[in-house]
Amino acid sequence: MSRDYIYKFKIAGIITGVAIAVCIVFKYLLPIAAPFVIAFLLALLINRPVTFLENRLHIKRSIGSVILLLVGGAVLTLGLFYGGRALAGQVNRLAENYDKYVDKISRVADEYCCKVDDVFDLEEGTSYRYVTVQVEKGIENISESAMVNAIGKSMDFIAGFTIVFTAVTIAIMATVFFAKDFEGIKNKAAKGLFGEEIGYLGGRMKEVLGTYFKTQFIIMGLTSVICTAGLYFMGNPYAFLLGVLIGIVDAFPILGTGTVFLPWCIVLIFMKSYKQAIFIFLLYIVCYYTRQFLEPKLMGDKLGISPVMMLASIYVGMLLFGIVGVFTGPVAYVLIKEISGLIIKNL
Repeated sequence: MSRDYIYKFKIAGIITGVAIAVCIVFKYLLPIAAPFVIAFLLALLINRPVTFLENRLHIKRSIGSVILLLVGGAVLTLGLFYGGRALAGQVNRLAENYDKYVDKISRVADEYCCKVDDVFDLEEGTSYRYVTVQVEKGIENISESAMVNAIGKSMDFIAGFTIVFTAVTIAIMATVFFAKDFEGIKNKAAKGLFGEEIGYLGGRMKEVLGTYFKTQFIIMGLTSVICTAGLYFMGNPYAFLLGVLIGIVDAFPILGTGTVFLPWCIVLIFMKSYKQAIFIFLLYIVCYYTRQFLEPKLMGDKLGISPVMMLASIYVGMLLFGIVGVFTGPVAYVLIKEISGLIIKNL
């Protein structure tokens, strides 16, 4: 076998080994270390403000970190409270009008089922009876499954809440400890055996993933604002609720706003609401081209990763790690790429 092939097999083996190691770490070790990882990221985030408080106001780093965490927590709590209250109000309104919407859907379904009966020369009402029977069966199956799993899920919720509360408490305490001596921890890591490699990987992770997630959050927020404003102008009583949900859906590259707007357009066309269908389609076009324009502008050439590979890493991450894989998938991919590159460069 030629040296060229041996070298290629070595590279393939390195990439495979690194990929397996990273996946094992993310699958089994990261959940255990999650509070400390979150604490370190929070300490990194508040390091500059804490340093400012220390240098300008002569406030100890530990006290400054506590102040910033309390202020940040208060702002986040207020935002969630008022935003949640607005969302809850629209959810309640939707629940109050549930019967009215069900009747409207039934009338539209009955109208189109009658057309199907005419086309296939069926007895009047045959298609509608079939559809209603299937829907009722589906609802019964869902209800039975919900009753069977209700007790188990409630117990799981209590256990999960206890674990999350403990993890959050540990993360807050660890954040204060990290922030107190952040520069010292950073210098010790830099002087360690793999200090240079850790510094390089940290810089690349910050550059690539910071740019990627910042871009997604900005576009998600802007999409939510556009959708909320558009639906409010349209007279939709659930503009805020739908705007936020569509913005969240748009943050998932596999989904996007088209998964909401295009079926919505089709339903409106069937309901003969042509003006609303046109408006929803135009809103989809605005959201789509907003993302297409802003994404390359915000990201620029900082990623160094093709959009296809980033999309693939999110998809594989979701398969391996569940919904959290939307975030951990790209992180794992960047680590595999950069660690493999470091090892291959030093062969």
